[in-house]
Amino acid sequence: MDLREIVKKLDIVDVISSYIDLERSGSNYRARCPFHPDNNPSLYVSPSKGIWKCFGCGVGGDAVKFVALYENLTYTEALLELAKKYKIPVKLELKKKDENLLNALNLVAEYYHRKLREHPKVIDYLKERGISERTIKKFRLGYSPSSEELLDFLRENQLLSLYEKTGNLLKIDEKHYKDLFAGRLIIPIRDQKGNTVGFGGRTLTDAGPKYINSPETEFFKKREILFGFHEGLGYIKERRRVILVEGYFDVMSMHQEGFQEAVAVMGTSFGQEHAKLLSAYVQEVVLLFDGDQAGRRAVRQTAPYLLREGLKVKVLLLPEGEDPDTYVKKFASELRKSIESAEEIFDSLLKENSKQALEDYLYFCAFVKDKVRQMELLSALSKKTNLPMAVLKEKIGEHLSRQKKLESSKEGQKLSYHERVFLYGLYVGLGSDELLKKVNLSPYAMELAEAIIRGDYHLIPEEVKRQSFYDPQRAFEESLKKLTPDPSVEEDVSLEKIRSRKEPVRLRGIRNA
Repeated sequence: MDLREIVKKLDIVDVISSYIDLERSGSNYRARCPFHPDNNPSLYVSPSKGIWKCFGCGVGGDAVKFVALYENLTYTEALLELAKKYKIPVKLELKKKDENLLNALNLVAEYYHRKLREHPKVIDYLKERGISERTIKKFRLGYSPSSEELLDFLRENQLLSLYEKTGNLLKIDEKHYKDLFAGRLIIPIRDQKGNTVGFGGRTLTDAGPKYINSPETEFFKKREILFGFHEGLGYIKERRRVILVEGYFDVMSMHQEGFQEAVAVMGTSFGQEHAKLLSAYVQEVVLLFDGDQAGRRAVRQTAPYLLREGLKVKVLLLPEGEDPDTYVKKFASELRKSIESAEEIFDSLLKENSKQALEDYLYFCAFVKDKVRQMELLSALSKKTNLPMAVLKEKIGEHLSRQKKLESSKEGQKLSYHERVFLYGLYVGLGSDELLKKVNLSPYAMELAEAIIRGDYHLIPEEVKRQSFYDPQRAFEESLKKLTPDPSVEEDVSLEKIRSRKEPVRLRGIRNA
């Protein structure tokens, strides 16, 4: 039995009434919402549709989502609990986290935190960056002085073989190990229940990469965790809002200045799992990004996932040269006013009088699942531009068609190493669309390249976006050389012909179709 069939078998009135009192209201039921202060009943349950919605705080969903929110469970955990309670057969199994491994991670986090106190230079570094003692304690910041000291601690507590499973230790030989984070500032990463599941390590010198994160494991999946979410969960529930920023220090400085609903992704792009997590707790998301080209690209990458989950999206781009970490320390009061008065992304774009704003409006509108809301947005744009609704609907259809085409074409497709590097270079702005006329790509890679050029960043797979290189420019140039064909090859071949071929082709020139 699949997930949808299980949900259909649940009596939503029976499920919700086992937690709160419901009273009949016509063909529906109503109650005081348990997720925000609610004196007048504003939560309504529709038995015929199998859904509930609070018209006070905006939260809603099916019976499973109600239980997940009420008991602070994941959707899957809540589903399994309900299947067990109502004796519904289900094959889905929840893989339990290794409690011993989580305990080991928590103990190592405390070890790092204690070591920070023994190294004044690291504390001085944090003070220079404006991080207060209270913030150090709140985020349990730490320090790893050396691999040897960590190993002594692990051996003394009989944790070595267990902790090795986390991937945070590099085994050199049978007796020697290296702490992945030796010599670095330690930033513990916690899941929504407060378990330490991984670490971020920030270099205190110019040696090596600036940040290193724990490798992904069964309990540390970057696509499912937001840094700062656990630390700000109470505030997030109260405000029904999240401020999304881009880095560890952005989050810590924002929390320190009173913006405790600030969260960030870690070493990966914002994705659908992140959006699903937020949709269980908030109504709106404010994207607070740098005002450079990378920040604008991040908006195009992030907003589609949020809109798909029915969340309101607001955008604030900071002045160039500033990031949330630096800006909030200087202009906290101004930032608070800007956030409170920020407009929804569609209202903001509607006020701009440019071709790009029109294209962005239609692009984002394509991700709004509520068709009534989508029609309202298109109607507002039609009145503003005098463009017929039929034309605007056609544009929406084109966006959706491109998405479906790329999603269907990726089945069984695999990118080569140099294709991944080349696409990453396009994604971060190292190349332009002119290069598509010179390189030898598979049809699938060419479709991804064109998606990047169009700004359809949400369509780009994680294997492209999450790559890291010591010298990205050099890696890009080397892959570009590998993908540039010999001169003694076919001429005058169109992009359309490339897309129709099943194998890569060698080209000297490409004629635009």
